[in-house]
Amino acid sequence: MRTRIQDAALACFARKGFTGASMADIIKEADLSAGAVYVYYSSKAELTLDAGRRIMDQRVGRLDDFVQRREVPPPRQVFSELLNSILDDNPFAPLVLQVWGEASHAPGFATIAEKIFDDLLGYFEAYLQEYFRRTVGLDEDRARERAHTISPAILAMIQGAIVQAAILGDESRTKVGDAIASLLAGVEG
Repeated sequence: MRTRIQDAALACFARKGFTGASMADIIKEADLSAGAVYVYYSSKAELTLDAGRRIMDQRVGRLDDFVQRREVPPPRQVFSELLNSILDDNPFAPLVLQVWGEASHAPGFATIAEKIFDDLLGYFEAYLQEYFRRTVGLDEDRARERAHTISPAILAMIQGAIVQAAILGDESRTKVGDAIASLLAGVEG
């Protein structure tokens, strides 16, 4: 039921934008009663957090797959694939920007964004730590430290790429993607 409601919300957000979509729109899209929806979600913010987390978990869950491989692939490959999976999933990238915009003036959304950023950093650090330990050969402490140090910059690069793709369109996507891959190649050794 949660997935049905989340999918309805995402469809409404894609059509009307985040601020333009109401809970009434989402309820109608889900073809459920208001009571059925409110049993699961008390607000649009709570629903957005859950839907966003589900989508991001699907994307960043692939980092766990990379860690499980015998040879951990390099950051330029892993984060390029992650970025492409985010940008290929319309309307997710524009929706992310809308949520970030709300976070700038709505404390509830700032809390949501902070939680998602913290989760992403955790995924990034876990992958990078394994890469630095198993592929580069750093000891556990040095691998953890290096992963912790660079993860915020990688998150910022991916966020910047999402912003540019949403505003400038696909023509910026290749240029920015190639630049990110080039920068990440510099941290691989």
